[in-house]
Amino acid sequence: MDLNTLLKENARTLYLSAKVMPSRQRKIFTVAYLLCRIADTITDIPFLPLKDRIYFIENYPNLVKTQSKELLAKYLALNLKAEQKYEKEIILLENLPLCLDAYASLKEQEKKDILEVVTKVSAAMEWDLNYFADEEPTYLLKAVPGDKETIDYCKHMGGAPGMFWAQLLLNGKENKKFTEEACKIGIALQITNILKDIAADLKIGRIYLPITDLTKYGLMPQDLLEKKNYKLFFPILYKWLHFGLENIAVAPNFLKQIPFYKIFARAAVMWPVLWALETYQAILCSRNLLDIKYRPKFPRKVIYKTMFLTPFFVWSNMIFGYIFNKKFNAIKELLPSK
Repeated sequence: MDLNTLLKENARTLYLSAKVMPSRQRKIFTVAYLLCRIADTITDIPFLPLKDRIYFIENYPNLVKTQSKELLAKYLALNLKAEQKYEKEIILLENLPLCLDAYASLKEQEKKDILEVVTKVSAAMEWDLNYFADEEPTYLLKAVPGDKETIDYCKHMGGAPGMFWAQLLLNGKENKKFTEEACKIGIALQITNILKDIAADLKIGRIYLPITDLTKYGLMPQDLLEKKNYKLFFPILYKWLHFGLENIAVAPNFLKQIPFYKIFARAAVMWPVLWALETYQAILCSRNLLDIKYRPKFPRKVIYKTMFLTPFFVWSNMIFGYIFNKKFNAIKELLPSK
């Protein structure tokens, strides 16, 4: 299996964004994404004992950096036999050596940038495993302590990859404002994931929203298992949707800093932003976020429509701003004010 196929199988939407990148940037992006995705899979996959998951996440950045044969041998010695439903995850885990080889072939600065994002993402996952540590999570439902933990988690899991993407676009140049705005966009994308995956995370005993929010509205973590409590959950949902919108609002200005002639880089930024807004709207319109069968998603035809129309707006900050603001304001109108 090659890197592009592996990316396509594990990130269909991001794969579309990666396809329009210049070939060198695409390779760097693909290696970084797959290394982070493998760490995420190690964290979440249920058939690996918790102690093994914690051990490998603690040592994962060192494995990537040093290409340690000892660590890799221990990793490959894991029993990756599991039910067929985990076949895709197992294929990804088994291809870690391919990703490490690709990482080793990159230039030193490229490796340094990738290692930085892998380290930050791994730190968030290590916290995740230790905080939610429970071999039988269905018996203990747990929420994070407060706003700080939710925001820090978003910064590590979304903001750090956003800053990595900005550094990739800057190609060695320094631009603090640009990287800060990229971090905000990454945070906005991560809170999107948290909100749309609430029901799935409940199944594994995790709530990435603060317990302080729940108790404020008379809820305890276990109450979210009762789908009838969805309406009580609305104020918490609205709060974090506002948080996401506040962060993603920088996107039009962020795009203005990418030259017009870099049309593929501009498209690779526009698509995730526009699709995140579509997801925000789907979250708001979901019949019940606490019920996994109503997991919010927008129609695939929206993706194809966006791609088809891209040549007509990719070169124009004004047209993109109009499209962005129209979607943004439509969501704001549906949201109660803070």
